[in-house]
Amino acid sequence: MKAVLLHGPVISSSRGKLIDIKKKFDPNNVVVFDPSASSGQIMASLQTVPMFSDDRLIIIENPQEDFVLPYTLYSIPYTLILWFDHEIDPKKYPQAEILFFPEGKEISAFPFLDLLASKNEQSSTAYKNAFLELEKLKNAGFDTQYIITMVFYLLRSLIYLPKKAHPYVMQKVAKQRKNFSQGEIISLYRFILDSDFKIKKGLLETGHAEFLLVNLFCH
Repeated sequence: MKAVLLHGPVISSSRGKLIDIKKKFDPNNVVVFDPSASSGQIMASLQTVPMFSDDRLIIIENPQEDFVLPYTLYSIPYTLILWFDHEIDPKKYPQAEILFFPEGKEISAFPFLDLLASKNEQSSTAYKNAFLELEKLKNAGFDTQYIITMVFYLLRSLIYLPKKAHPYVMQKVAKQRKNFSQGEIISLYRFILDSDFKIKKGLLETGHAEFLLVNLFCH
């Protein structure tokens, strides 16, 4: 087992790194656990020995505080990624490779996500500014796959936000949640999943997918 810890407040960078790592694995060998997963569920997956020798990638996003690295499973061929959307004390995971993403002046996806989440508030202005922020991200080298990943992050936040999240983030998300019904969030999830599939199969151009994405959120 190889363990890697990704943490720090600059989620755009840590997510980008996570995407780069995922690209090295067969999608069928990638398992992702969200914060609601229990330690028991995670351990059951870690203890599953694959039929073939292909390396698996197991990603745990914001694992619960009682989670500890299973050192006894180091002989099983998999890579374990611990991803946090904030800074933590890396001493808790002494055997892991540490990748820290501190605050910086780099381009962030959050202005774009905030405009999407504002939905119908000043619709025409948000619509225009969302495309401007999207263009900034693309000019900074972020591809459509990264943008889709960050939009998934936004939708997950609208459904579930860890109690340990920063008060400012909790207040902002609470306001954003009022703009979406559960049915709308489900529809957005389905749309993005479908678009992601079509892009990967060459059935949908990335530019058209980005236009549809912004249009669906802002109108």
